[in-house]
Amino acid sequence: MPNDDASIVPSAAVAQRLTVRVSRRTLFQRVAVAGAGTALLLGTASPAVAKMTQEEAGYQQMPKGDQSCSNCSLFSPPASCSLVDGTINPQGWCRYHQNKG
Repeated sequence: MPNDDASIVPSAAVAQRLTVRVSRRTLFQRVAVAGAGTALLLGTASPAVAKMTQEEAGYQQMPKGDQSCSNCSLFSPPASCSLVDGTINPQGWCRYHQNKG
């Protein structure tokens, strides 16, 4: 088998088709779009957080002093909490109470 280096060099026509001219403006636009797409995908991917049971949170149906779910930053009206699972009484309380700031 002869050693023919010319066989591995692309022809001028093939080389011209492989050469793509991209302006700086186009390059920066493509990089910006790719970066924004990546940021969007990473920003929306959040791990699922399991809520704890009412028992684990020490939840009770009545307030503790002036602390109640209705004045807690974790409470979502009308009857849910971002930490505790199940239906939450606005007048209830748990050990993770955080006053609204």
